[in-house]
Amino acid sequence: MGQSCNCKSKFNAVFMKNLEWYLHKVYGDYKRSLFKELGDKVLEIGVGTGTNLPYYRPETDLTVVEPSKEMLKYFMDKAPTYPLKIHIKEGFAEELPFGDNTFDGVVSTLVLCSVSSPKKVLQEIKRVLKPNGVFIFIEHIKAPDGTFTQKVQNVVKDGWKWLFEGCDITRETHKYIQSVFPKTEYKMVRFNSPFIPVNYHIIGHSYKE
Repeated sequence: MGQSCNCKSKFNAVFMKNLEWYLHKVYGDYKRSLFKELGDKVLEIGVGTGTNLPYYRPETDLTVVEPSKEMLKYFMDKAPTYPLKIHIKEGFAEELPFGDNTFDGVVSTLVLCSVSSPKKVLQEIKRVLKPNGVFIFIEHIKAPDGTFTQKVQNVVKDGWKWLFEGCDITRETHKYIQSVFPKTEYKMVRFNSPFIPVNYHIIGHSYKE
């Protein structure tokens, strides 16, 4: 079982690394706009291979959390090439090893689909945010009922979840976010991409009151 999981971790790390050019193409403009809202001291959960590194303001004090050793290998290869103050923690976002009111901003991009408890992660994000701190997110979600995409999601969801280490393509992440952060603004965006099960996204920000 452990060997199988390790193989999937390696596959996912290589897959995401080779997909970076596409992620920049699809999300780049949205990220450039969202990341302008971040303060000086920032936490990114599920940093992956480091796709977000180009969007941070120079000299940002950036702490990253990532559970996958395979992803972190790629992240650590590229991190020194960016003018950021980077601190790396290997671990899970359900239990963040930081004090209350620590960060000006928290970033989550394509992460909340695969955490074991999105509600707990969001509560942890809120806890470590300073008052009036901002949480920015780009996440794929369950497609609206009756759409072709939703029908595809229902067919492939179990296999997708197994292959991509827990990624739930039918998760209604926007509802979790709004339950923890009442002060939330987002828009739903449908990308016309070949990755049909993850075409519907929410893109936005929340503030800690």
